[in-house]
Amino acid sequence: MKKKVFKNIVFITIDCLRADHLHCMGYPKEISPTIDALAKNGVKFTNAFSNAPYTPYSVPSFITSRIPPIGKNVKETIASILKKNGYATAAFAPNPMVFGFDITQGESITRGFDTFDMMLSCKQKYRLFMGSMRQYGMNYFRRLLKEEGWMYKFAYPMYDKIIYDFPEFFSPKENFIIPSAEDINKCAIKWIENQRSKFFLWIHYMDVHEPYSSPFYDNQKEMLYLITKYRDFPNKLTKHEIHKLIDLYDLTIKYVDGAIHDLFEKLKELNLFENSIIIITADHGDAFGEHCGILGHGGKFKVRLYDEVIHVPLIFFGIEKKGMQINKVVQLLDLGPTICELVDIPTPASFFGENLFSKSHKGAIINSWSYIANRTDKYKIVINKSDPDKSELYDLINDPLEEVDISDKNRHLVHNLKQEMISVLSDYSKKRKMLDIISINRKIFSKFSAPIDAEYHSGYSDFQDETSSMVALKPSSDQYSKILDPSRDKV
Repeated sequence: MKKKVFKNIVFITIDCLRADHLHCMGYPKEISPTIDALAKNGVKFTNAFSNAPYTPYSVPSFITSRIPPIGKNVKETIASILKKNGYATAAFAPNPMVFGFDITQGESITRGFDTFDMMLSCKQKYRLFMGSMRQYGMNYFRRLLKEEGWMYKFAYPMYDKIIYDFPEFFSPKENFIIPSAEDINKCAIKWIENQRSKFFLWIHYMDVHEPYSSPFYDNQKEMLYLITKYRDFPNKLTKHEIHKLIDLYDLTIKYVDGAIHDLFEKLKELNLFENSIIIITADHGDAFGEHCGILGHGGKFKVRLYDEVIHVPLIFFGIEKKGMQINKVVQLLDLGPTICELVDIPTPASFFGENLFSKSHKGAIINSWSYIANRTDKYKIVINKSDPDKSELYDLINDPLEEVDISDKNRHLVHNLKQEMISVLSDYSKKRKMLDIISINRKIFSKFSAPIDAEYHSGYSDFQDETSSMVALKPSSDQYSKILDPSRDKV
């Protein structure tokens, strides 16, 4: 009988990396040779989608295999399942937003990690917080100064000249606070060198996130000016300046790709590369004005669910399948069950995803504060949760750039896609309720030492906020939110 080989798992997420800026995904610039080689020799999913357009929803979603928001007191994560099966587990993720908006949710995200290193000191966290407060102040100031008003016409030119002449004094300081990919590699490699058994390592690179501070960009002053203007008055960026920002963005991808190459070389040196499953993806992308002038992935404008923000790369390497391209629509909450299948571990009942390599074609559900979308191979429907009658529908075969809303002329199709989404969300809600009941019964029966079928209580969760009734087929204005997080009136 052939001896079973246990593989390590190296899970790499790159904050803000949109799929269409990798050469292996059709981007003309050859800025990602390491990732491209991995895709060529592994498995590449060409239509992978994050379940949310920003980190506080997307990361908790794929770590716990749940449609966001994930709720409180989630008992199982990818790390906790692997830890129970003998894996050493570690995460190096210098983004406070991976914990979500709720501190109790953060406790769920770190569950199962022997080491969870944010790599930020209290002073660094404070500086990031103050930077956020400054940004909120500038956003308020920008809204206060209406463009047609005399104050705006007087104040903006003065502001623009000051930040152009002295950008180093007004530019965001995150690029001097957030650890670089090189810094993360040092910590991760040090941890790897101390391992004596199989391990699960999650690395979350932040360099592709704005302020797009790349060591490859020669004109430092111009870079600081563009980023400061992007932060404070994004609506005043010219097309030429946006193209410059895209160049900065691409150079950060090139930098991270080089850091991934260095990490792989170290794994080879330690004789670990060939015995590791490597997964590369992103939590979301960034927009550069493709729709309504929207930039980034949240905060600058109202968040929308266009593909440039939710379409992410997804590459597997080191598994039996090689040189494959899979074109079906998949979602990141399927990562947990897939990892379990790859290392021959039973998938816990608390995971809502399914194996990415199954024949299922369910599409992807994407959720945000204001909108929820159902993305299939052919169509995307986007629903305004405050007014579900205001829907957008895009024919992705004939209109892949999502430029023409066809909802008014296809009301029957809109209705069918809404029902399809409601069906998926209803199944999700039923499973959450089932796990809640099992959790309660487990507590009751434990008093009498009565066992419960492991198939059902494996990975059970205490959903204290699960209080609403099942969704009706005709949802109310906020019913989409209540299915996902019934304890709140708004997502």
